[in-house]
Amino acid sequence: MDGPDETLRAAMSAEASGNRDEAITILKDARKRWPQHATFAVRLAESYRAKGEHKAAVKVLKKVIKNHPERLDAALTSARSNLVLGKAKIAERQFMRALSIGMDPIEGVVSICKCWMIRGRNQEAWTSALAEFKRTGATHWGLHGILTEIGPMLGHPIPAMDPIAEQTEKNPNQNRDNSSILEVHTSSEVPDEGTSSRPTINAADLLDELLDNPEESQDSQRDILDFEL
Repeated sequence: MDGPDETLRAAMSAEASGNRDEAITILKDARKRWPQHATFAVRLAESYRAKGEHKAAVKVLKKVIKNHPERLDAALTSARSNLVLGKAKIAERQFMRALSIGMDPIEGVVSICKCWMIRGRNQEAWTSALAEFKRTGATHWGLHGILTEIGPMLGHPIPAMDPIAEQTEKNPNQNRDNSSILEVHTSSEVPDEGTSSRPTINAADLLDELLDNPEESQDSQRDILDFEL
């Protein structure tokens, strides 16, 4: 009889070959055989989410999130499915939780702003996205997408993307060619703009900013660690 490792590899192989239903069957059985291994539940939820079965994904992860609050993959998968389901308040809490345990800070802002947009909090989403967009040097397409969608609703002008970032997106092959040319220079000749011009993003600071809302700050701070599914 296969052990947990072999079973997980079999499920991943089925996923890779496009046989998602087989992967789900394997993972459901593995979840029952080895309930102590949360990875099977997380992978099962991710498979459900890939099929568009978001309610099933959220249901599978409910116990995992409760018993393993440190698992970023579980929090993110559940939050993203809840967002698709329109459960923006729950998704917001889960994204806040994910930020506190290692989610990429900028992606966290994008995700939370999407939650706010669904909840009709467009001005707050605009303010947070714009501040982060400026802080990252006007280079993040996800933040720019948020601003592009909200701007016309609020009557705000849409800020422009950084010209270099925009050109890179349009001509990725040219960017790779330029990168190979720049590699012949020493670090003293070619300064690293990515590290020198962009400020460090701190997840704790972002959480403080996102929670700085007089109407909901107390509830949100409590809910970060105690959200209901």
